[in-house]
Amino acid sequence: MMGCNARITRGSARAIGLAVCLLGIGLGGCRPSHECEASRLELVQTWETLRNTATSRKQIPEVSNLSQAQEAERIRTWTAIEDQSELMRSSFETPQVTWPSAEKARAAIAQAFKPIEGSDDPMARGFATTLGEADKQLDLFRQKCR
Repeated sequence: MMGCNARITRGSARAIGLAVCLLGIGLGGCRPSHECEASRLELVQTWETLRNTATSRKQIPEVSNLSQAQEAERIRTWTAIEDQSELMRSSFETPQVTWPSAEKARAAIAQAFKPIEGSDDPMARGFATTLGEADKQLDLFRQKCR
């Protein structure tokens, strides 16, 4: 047993760190790599961009050929996407990722986006492209850091 004056060597510090990490893995987490942290922060930024895009898409231009029903549907759709994108962003806000919330929010985004996904609207196509890139980032993060 180590006394108060015991020296912690580099090797024993590594062993302690490894033990703490292995304990963390056993409890469901411990991926302290800088790469994972950078990827997590990138996901936060990506989902914030998607949320902001959805927020801007809710706006109806003054000169619009949309009926009131179409305007209401557009606002409903993009509000749902905006809300779920915020949930995605917040799921990755801290190192303790909330995977169940993220997975539910991502499924809700897919459902909300489905009616406009194949439209000729360039903004919807751009959003779909960005969403696809976000999914690739998410998959890589899940594989490397979960």
